[in-house]
Amino acid sequence: MNKALIALFTTVLLATTSYLSQEDPLRTLYSEWKQQHQTRFASQFEDEYRFEIFKQNYNHYQEVNSQQSSYTLGLNQFAALTDEEFESIYLGGLDDTHVEVDESITSFNYPETADWSAKMNPIKNQGACGSCWSFSAVGAFEAYFIVNKGSYNVYAEQQLVDCDTYSYGCDGGFAGNAIDYLNKNGALLESQYPYTATTNKCQKATGTQKANGRKTWSTATQAYEAIAKYPISVSVHASNWKGYTGGIFNDCINTSTNHAVVAVGYDANGNWLIRNSWGTGWGLKGHIWLQSGNTCGVLRRLDQVI
Repeated sequence: MNKALIALFTTVLLATTSYLSQEDPLRTLYSEWKQQHQTRFASQFEDEYRFEIFKQNYNHYQEVNSQQSSYTLGLNQFAALTDEEFESIYLGGLDDTHVEVDESITSFNYPETADWSAKMNPIKNQGACGSCWSFSAVGAFEAYFIVNKGSYNVYAEQQLVDCDTYSYGCDGGFAGNAIDYLNKNGALLESQYPYTATTNKCQKATGTQKANGRKTWSTATQAYEAIAKYPISVSVHASNWKGYTGGIFNDCINTSTNHAVVAVGYDANGNWLIRNSWGTGWGLKGHIWLQSGNTCGVLRRLDQVI
């Protein structure tokens, strides 16, 4: 294609985009979204492609919100990603368990509600790296020391991403085994091993901070009793979490797990308060409420630092 034809095509494309921006109110919303999230795409063609995805996500969220009232979906940092892209980039809690989940409540030897979210260190952001497993492990590790020792040290996920050979860095991993790694080798502070959202060569495998061990729970009753003491690491199926903005979420594809998070509380109805690792711009300032029971597979893997 000669230069004159390329120039003509580009001019027509830009003119068409300008016209469409006047006709489609979603264009304005898209421009505001890009500005809010400081997002720029490499070419006009990619920008058009991302706008189409943005529009599909927006229309889907509007439809879902109009049909039910327990939770809401909306535009966040993931609004220009397909579901497949979202899963491949941000989900990495590998499922190595095959357990029968016990959702029954056999006792009520715990407070009616619990909420540790305000006592935790600030919400973190794993970025475009499937390292959720390390954030879940470190979150539970930090929670143990915050509640039991009054220590608010911030520990390094990157130590696990680079050095825990049982897992696969940004390609996923196992939160329970990562807790074992910290207790065996000692945790480093985040300031000693800053997070890069990439898998690198291990710089320093050992630290000084250790807990005593890990306890794995297997029933809903045990989960409530454990969370009442302090937050725990849990695994979930989060493929449908992309656009969550509030409410009690209950729309999960299945109960196999592909993401690791921290359970930081529950309410009087038994709904689970979950701390995520996608920054404060997602969900309820970085959290999601899950409906009681084994919603999103939340009861499949329950690990507590002890």
